[in-house]
Amino acid sequence: MIRKNKFLSSLLTFVALLLFTGVYSQEKTVTGTISDDSGQPLPGANVLVKNTSNGVQSDFDGNFSINATSSDVLIFSYLGFTKKEISVGDQTLINISLSEDASQLDEVVVVGYGSQSRETLTSSISKLDTKVLENVPFANATQALQGSVAGIRAQQTSGQPGAGTRIIIRGGTSINNPDGAGPLYVIDGIIRDNMDDLNSADIASVQVLKDAAAASIYGSRASNGVVIVTTKTGKGKPKISYNMTTGMSQIGKTYDLVSARDYIYYGRLGLAATGEKHPERLSRLDLPVGAGIGNDLTNNTSFTTQYLQPGVNDHKLNEGWESMPDPIDPSRTIIFQGTDWQEKLFRTGITTNHHLSFSGSTEGAEYDVSVGYLNSEGVALRTDYERYTAKMYGGFNIRDNFKVWGRVNYSTSNNNQVYSSNQIFQRSLGLPPTAKFTFEDGTLAPGQNRSIGNPVYHLGRFDKERRDYRLALSIGADYQIFSDLTFSPFFSYSQEQDLDNSFQKSYFNTATSFNDSRGASADFAQDISTQIEGVFTYAKNIGDDHSMNAKAGFSRVSREAYILGADGRGASSDLISTLNASAEPTNVTSSFSSRNIIGFFGRLNYDYKRKYLITASIRHDGASNLGADFKWGTFPGVSAGWNVHREDFWGDNSPTFSSLKFRVSYGVTGNIGELEDYKYQGEYAVGSRYNGQAAVLNSSLSNDALQWEETEAIGAGFDLGLFNNRVTLLFDYYNRDTHNLITSFTLPKVTGFSSILTNLGDLNNEGVELELNANIIEGENFGWTSALNLSHNKNTITKLPENGNENNRIGGYEVADPVNGGTRWVAGLQEGHAIGDLYTYEVLGVYATTAEAEAGPIDELVAGSDKRKQGGDIIFRDVNNDGIINTLDRVYVGNEYPDWTGGFTNTFNYKNLSLTVRTDFSVGHTIANQMHGVFLGQWQGDIGITKEVLRSWENEGDVTDIPRYYWADQLAQNNNFRTGGGQNQAMNSDFYEKGDYLALREITLSYNLPITPGVAKLGISNLRLYATGSNLGYLTNYRGLLPEDGGIDNGRYPNPQTFLLGLNVSL
Repeated sequence: MIRKNKFLSSLLTFVALLLFTGVYSQEKTVTGTISDDSGQPLPGANVLVKNTSNGVQSDFDGNFSINATSSDVLIFSYLGFTKKEISVGDQTLINISLSEDASQLDEVVVVGYGSQSRETLTSSISKLDTKVLENVPFANATQALQGSVAGIRAQQTSGQPGAGTRIIIRGGTSINNPDGAGPLYVIDGIIRDNMDDLNSADIASVQVLKDAAAASIYGSRASNGVVIVTTKTGKGKPKISYNMTTGMSQIGKTYDLVSARDYIYYGRLGLAATGEKHPERLSRLDLPVGAGIGNDLTNNTSFTTQYLQPGVNDHKLNEGWESMPDPIDPSRTIIFQGTDWQEKLFRTGITTNHHLSFSGSTEGAEYDVSVGYLNSEGVALRTDYERYTAKMYGGFNIRDNFKVWGRVNYSTSNNNQVYSSNQIFQRSLGLPPTAKFTFEDGTLAPGQNRSIGNPVYHLGRFDKERRDYRLALSIGADYQIFSDLTFSPFFSYSQEQDLDNSFQKSYFNTATSFNDSRGASADFAQDISTQIEGVFTYAKNIGDDHSMNAKAGFSRVSREAYILGADGRGASSDLISTLNASAEPTNVTSSFSSRNIIGFFGRLNYDYKRKYLITASIRHDGASNLGADFKWGTFPGVSAGWNVHREDFWGDNSPTFSSLKFRVSYGVTGNIGELEDYKYQGEYAVGSRYNGQAAVLNSSLSNDALQWEETEAIGAGFDLGLFNNRVTLLFDYYNRDTHNLITSFTLPKVTGFSSILTNLGDLNNEGVELELNANIIEGENFGWTSALNLSHNKNTITKLPENGNENNRIGGYEVADPVNGGTRWVAGLQEGHAIGDLYTYEVLGVYATTAEAEAGPIDELVAGSDKRKQGGDIIFRDVNNDGIINTLDRVYVGNEYPDWTGGFTNTFNYKNLSLTVRTDFSVGHTIANQMHGVFLGQWQGDIGITKEVLRSWENEGDVTDIPRYYWADQLAQNNNFRTGGGQNQAMNSDFYEKGDYLALREITLSYNLPITPGVAKLGISNLRLYATGSNLGYLTNYRGLLPEDGGIDNGRYPNPQTFLLGLNVSL
């Protein structure tokens, strides 16, 4: 009986469990929509119940429906995208977005005049991860390339809103101006010189063609690489998307300058120090200058420093002024008021961005229409940027074999700029803190003068506005003549108009000097370009093993440029700022020019079983602005690849190595640089008068032998996939030789001309690049992806015209050669040497006593006839040990171009939360920090001083690294300012600083709100909120504000920190 009860109890328990499991595991229908990160539906995406064969695919609109239980896990996947796993639970509606998988080698890459699978690609092309464009409303889309693409030196050289980023691919191809060798831009098929005013929210993809094999299809203008930009087209069901960001910008770093009290202390002692050898300078102590006491409370003096006078100015101490003993005569008291001019110049800027788009497609049409508005206030006063954009795209299937499409892109922008970066961001920013901000009557004081003046006053007296209008119209078609043959004609019309207006209101140049000339200028420039192209494409698969794709086409690009400008002065009032108010014209100019470039091109892609790959291309171009005998050039390219992982011996026995492809390439590309339209013919200047008659002057010589610059390049690399392509590595080596560089060649004076434009010199660039992408964690709720790119480039001049100098040197400096004895020539341009080498005088320390200084070498660069060194002077290295410091004692202190550049991006996803951290870096470039030299050496006479002066040498026996402070060091001991021997603005080696930096470029935290059934009923398919911080700071030892650009820093608009809140919503 007991056993029966136990059995019955067990049976009932089993039945109950079975019933419970049945209820719990009851199938239900789960529906939803699968889209990409931008909200576009993904048709044909796979939905699979984990550990089963139960699966479905999404329809044309990305919708799916599948039967599953609450305990099931659904796996969502799509080719080229990272798969996701979602637990069903109690959900019946699951809307999910998939992210593009940068690690997949079979992604589609846009190439010249077409697209190609990454797996069959044999040349070096990098693709921008467009997630970079999602979080920051870039005023200039080139900023997105910074740290995002290997092989690019991308530098933000100005924080001015709307300013572009300098883009140099693989070192560029210029000897005289390496920073000016920008790439060719192709935007929706239209050839342009830049990406200015392009709305980043309209961009669908960005590809960078880096090697000659890839770029040779663009022939004559592709030596500096090609950036191909494609804007969005409509996909899927109709969708309305709205993106909004708002935020603020602020200065992230300022110069560490002394207070007004310290400025007076060191300023007066510095004047006394200079006066020891140059007593004529001592009179400045009593003048109305920054540290002088000749100022008063009237509007006739620019500074506040003055002796305390009871009954005259002592009341100012009750109004916040300060006092201190005169360091020269402690029995006297100096009163003053301090002003932080950096606080006056910089402000908090507000940024607002809106973008609205309508897109979609039907069986026979697709469309995308968008409008955008951006308003960005600069962190410097009166520097603003405002932009309106509009884009329309429409594509229509007229017949099954005939599709036509058209695009309209329009933008208008205006921005206000300062009148001089050097005068504002060096001189005015360093206006002595003792300068008056306002006079006693409350009006703004002008400062020392306009070039070192009160920035609030002088920027308010100057109006400068630039307006740009850009219109691009294009129409194209795809006509399938036969099943394997397609013809694609293309026509575009683009127009760019630039209007520049400036007006200088009347102003006080100094406290007592009034300037009412009221200079005005107005400039108008217009470029109109038309582009006609036709491309035949033949695509054929022969059996299962052979695949080929051939293209042949023609192109004609015509451009007309018109410039009109005028200057005047003498307006009667500040109220009328237009040029017509000028009573006196001072200059009128205009010009018209045109250029035509015609090209014929072809390309053949072939692969055998997607295993052995080869691509060959050729372009034959003619340009109207080259010499009569060299108008035409031919630019071939060939590349090959081997997909090793498709070999039989690879098999499936390698769990680690999932794919491997080797690539080699060779190609030739051309460049006409900044060659003017008629320069080769020689030029005549008009508008002058000779002997009372209108004159025509021969201003430049003709050169019928002027020809293309040519870049011949070889490359090799490999694409490696690991762990089922969760980790991918792309490596490239390149060696580029640029021949026939177009530049000016100096002529003897007897010719009557200073130079002639000719082909001069060869340049080599050699380097390596690496791109690493990894899906480190792919969990159900948590994911982590990482991307690293790294680039190294070295340039070498390989050929210069024969001129009788060693290495055919042009320019440079003669320095001592301690190894071989005698002297040698360095810097300048020399065969076998790099561009951008910097030389100056090496600092070894500071003399603690005058006795030590007198025992040291004689310094011939000390100002004046008295060359004696003193305690507190700098110890310079005597390179040749001859007991004399002169121009032969300069040493190498660095190069202005970086050795390594790159970027590192990490994205973390937890359920609907996402965190992105993007950094970039540059290593190896040297910056001549003229800002610090000016501040610490007082080259301008009256300018701020850095706080390093607080540890400067003052008394016999002091041990320090900062020399004694002299007013106008260049007139005293020349400790900081070192000129001569071909250098006009050299400094000691302490001011040649490494610009190495790691930039925290972006941190974004975003949240995708779950689309509940209630939200879905409102028509909302995607809702994303995010917070972004961009340009958050630099990890660097550079003492200036902007470490990105090598060379001379004599005042730069700093990059601001920006903090944004954003919203993306799709209906």
